[in-house]
Amino acid sequence: MSIRYLKEILREGKHIVCLLGREAAAQNGGVFYQRDFSYDIESKYGMSPDEIFSTTYFHNRPQEFFRFYREEVLMKRAEPTGVHSVLKRMQDDGKLSAIITRGFFNASQKAGCTNVIHLYGTVDDNRCPHCGEKYSAEYILEHRPIPKCEKCGTMIHPGVILAGEMLDSSVVTNAAEAISCADTLLVVGCNLASRLGSLARYFNGNKIALVNTIEHYTDRRADCVCIGPSLEDILTGAYPEAEPESEITEADGTRKTDKERDKK
Repeated sequence: MSIRYLKEILREGKHIVCLLGREAAAQNGGVFYQRDFSYDIESKYGMSPDEIFSTTYFHNRPQEFFRFYREEVLMKRAEPTGVHSVLKRMQDDGKLSAIITRGFFNASQKAGCTNVIHLYGTVDDNRCPHCGEKYSAEYILEHRPIPKCEKCGTMIHPGVILAGEMLDSSVVTNAAEAISCADTLLVVGCNLASRLGSLARYFNGNKIALVNTIEHYTDRRADCVCIGPSLEDILTGAYPEAEPESEITEADGTRKTDKERDKK
């Protein structure tokens, strides 16, 4: 693990794109992304999450689907982590061009990040498939057992793409274009063989930096690899907050920062 090399890559990068994997959410209470989630769901519902979180189950058993969607997804949303805080600082510094993620909890936006490309939609963008009216996650939580459109009475479709549904081609195109224009690709919380990490095939830039909790045979394709138990600790170490400028009292009694004295 070379945090020093990662720090150098992030410092030199001018157009960085981040592929933000599910491990970042799993490390901060995102139950949906944790490894024992499937076992817990099968014990509770008698079916796997993939079977329930599918277009077939949604249309055939909508009441049971929305029970799952409320109790296991909306009520257990992943919140922003220190990883998101680092990405926000990178964006504020003009280095981070885009975040691309399969996550659908909007954690990056909650941290203040912009230009986030959600490949699988978000829980805050539920819509009526008939008239297109948009509904919040709170609306889904409050309207039981089956939330319906207030305008036309049609059952609302969750804002997340379900198993058996196609990704929005325009969203995938935007992601591919963002990656192809980057000079640095930062892969966080997934490996390069995953569905998200495999988007690295569109990358034409200089450096691929990978930060993850588990080693993978595809890590050798990255220029820099940092593996450790805490994604937040690795990224914070590689891109720390700027230290406040010290002030020095001049002979005339005025106080100036180091930068102001250098300019003088």
